[in-house]
Parts: sequence; structure tokens; C-alpha cells
Amino acid sequence: MILIADSGSTQCTWLLAERDGVRRIRTPGINALHQTGRQVLDTLALVPPCAEVDEVHFYGAGCGPQFPEATRKMATALRERFGAPRIGVESDLLGAARALFGRGEGIACILGTGSNSCHCRGGGIVATVPPLGYILGDEGSGAVLGRNLLNGVFKGHIPLREELLTATGMTYEQILRRVYAEPAANRFLASLAPVVCAHTAVPEVREMVVGSFRQFAARNLGRYPADLPVSFVGGVAAHFGELLRTAMHEAGRRVQRIVQSPADGLIAYHDGR
Repeated sequence: MILIADSGSTQCTWLLAERDGVRRIRTPGINALHQTGRQVLDTLALVPPCAEVDEVHFYGAGCGPQFPEATRKMATALRERFGAPRIGVESDLLGAARALFGRGEGIACILGTGSNSCHCRGGGIVATVPPLGYILGDEGSGAVLGRNLLNGVFKGHIPLREELLTATGMTYEQILRRVYAEPAANRFLASLAPVVCAHTAVPEVREMVVGSFRQFAARNLGRYPADLPVSFVGGVAAHFGELLRTAMHEAGRRVQRIVQSPADGLIAYHDGR
């Protein structure tokens, strides 16, 4: 049997390909770059027993050739937890590329808590543009949408102050403390994406969202061949699909697919379909 994991910083989806179908299991996200080996193992312990697993393919944030130490840490933990003879640890970006294009060619993009992109071909990555995280980059991501929402509301450019405070159940001071004095600010900011999504009829919000996607196109996609199709995976991409397509059309990009999860594509890839 094959066990496949798609892990972001917030959530990890485990796919166990069995004879009678695919079992889906969800755990908190794993980022071996920021977590200790013990913390990784504690999260892996939440996965129910999987007998006779022959292969484990883990696609996660903070893994891949750019992060060799974190990748080795993740592989060691997976081997200890599952004991499978074949362990593969790759970046979540490669997982997105394989899910969206298989062994074909195109521009694969992630729009979730963070954002990322690559030119992929034949099941591998040809070129990337560094995402740089939510402080320096991550254009179009949930964290950046949340950051821009807070900026617009509290600076008076987006007329949703009361709606925001009601939705979060927090005061202005509590929100600032949550961003600047507590861990995982990116996750908190991304948690505001549903508030953004609920108010896209507000012109200022709509323009903010489309503007963030325009920046993603300009600062990331502009580095790749213009004739290749572009596909997206991630919650932000799926929930803001109409506005994302609008921004990509303005940028002269041809959108091929937008999906929320790479799960089905990864199963097809590893099944050889």
C-alpha cells in the first residue's frame, strides 16, 4: 500500500491508497524546518496504524532540496513511525506540480496560508521564484490577504471595522498582540481569509483581493514562460477562484485548473495514471 501526505503549515492530509479505495486522514500540519524531531513524531503518532505500508511519499512545507537537514529529519521520523522500505520526502511545491500537471509541463502555483510557484516538467521542477514568506513576499496568500485586511480596516480604507472585530471576537489591541507578540502570526493572518471572502462584494475588499493576485502574477509568474498554462492549488485559490481568474486574465495568463486539494492528483501520479 502507498501512503501519501500533503502537508502545509496548518494541516496535513494523509491518503492511504488501499485495495478498496482511498482513506483520508487529517492531522495538524508538519513543518520540519520549524519543528523538532520529537514534535514531528508526536504529530505522526496521530495517524492511525497503517499495516503493510510499502511506500510513504511526504510532500511538505520546509522540505525538499533547499532544506536538506529538515528533509532528513522528516525522513527519519517517517521511517521510525511507519517502517516502510521506501520513504520519499519532497517539497509541497513539487507535490502541487505533480498533482496539477502530472508529467506534463506548466506553471504550478500554491495559494494557501502562504504562496509559491514553479515551472514544472516531467514530474520535476525546472525553475522557481522564491516566495520569501509573508513578511517579504507570499503575494496572493491567505496570510497576505489577512494582513492587507487589517491594514485597510484599521487605517480606514476598508469600511469593515465592526464586522472584523465581531468576526474575530477580539479588540484592536488583542489583534495587534496576536500578530506581534504570539507565535504563528502567519496562521492567524490567514485565518482572516474567510472574513475577506465573505465581503468581496465590498468594492474596497474586491480591489484588495484582485490587487494581491495581480502582485502574485507580476512578481512571480512574470519570471516564467508566458505561453505555458497556469494551474492553482490551495484553499485561497479555490475560494477566490473568480477573482483569481480575473487577475490572471488581466496579466495575460491562461488558467488551466484551480483545485483546493492536490490529493486526487497525487494519487493519480503515484498510481501511474
